[in-house]
Amino acid sequence: MVVLGACSNIGMNLPYDDAPPEPIGSRVKPGVGWLTTRISENGSNTPDGSIAIDIVHIGGRVLLQQVRHFTNGDGFTGDSVLLDRNTLRPVATWRWTTKGTYIVHYDRRVVERIFRPANGPTIRRIETEDVEPYSALGMELVVSSLPLGGGYHGLVPVIVDTEPRGWSWLHFEVETEMSLQERPDQAQRELWVVDADIGPERTRLWIAADGRSVRRIERINRDNEVLGVVRRLLLGIPQGPNPAN
Repeated sequence: MVVLGACSNIGMNLPYDDAPPEPIGSRVKPGVGWLTTRISENGSNTPDGSIAIDIVHIGGRVLLQQVRHFTNGDGFTGDSVLLDRNTLRPVATWRWTTKGTYIVHYDRRVVERIFRPANGPTIRRIETEDVEPYSALGMELVVSSLPLGGGYHGLVPVIVDTEPRGWSWLHFEVETEMSLQERPDQAQRELWVVDADIGPERTRLWIAADGRSVRRIERINRDNEVLGVVRRLLLGIPQGPNPAN
């Protein structure tokens, strides 16, 4: 095992006087379903993934967990985020890739990163941030639980799990509100369309006003062209003692 930067301070000072917005995790409803992906114009709409959002109880805490699995030509990939149910502050994240597994543990401002490559020793790093961050992995849950409305925008500090020192600012802005009928047998949904930028990367989120589920995730280039799409269909609510939580 290789240990790098056993304790380092990483600057993440607020770029403005106002505090970052606070999400309300109770707005995100549990659900299970499958995912479809499309890459540019030549991709496939075949279902190739699954998603589950559930309420879990660990160490006396009520947490929200999202788990996604994908299969593609490169094999199995997936990710999981474990968040505080009320604040959506991250507890831990996992990302499984063909290169290896990225794990991040959060303890308020202290962030522990672990990378377990497919071949080679484990790399571990501990950092102390200037402000308590959120996680870029699962950032759609944070954005969807904010008090969205026309023109609403702001900045949120996030950790990018795949970068050695990947703290950044998530800038989001509600671009429009619209009605959309996803399938002929479904009623129209009221949606917010939100652009979220982390560095040069732009993601467009289509968020349902009712239930706050993210119906579509688009990767956008600098010319506003869609590079790839992930569609989320939540098919039901998990059965449990407190399904309304």
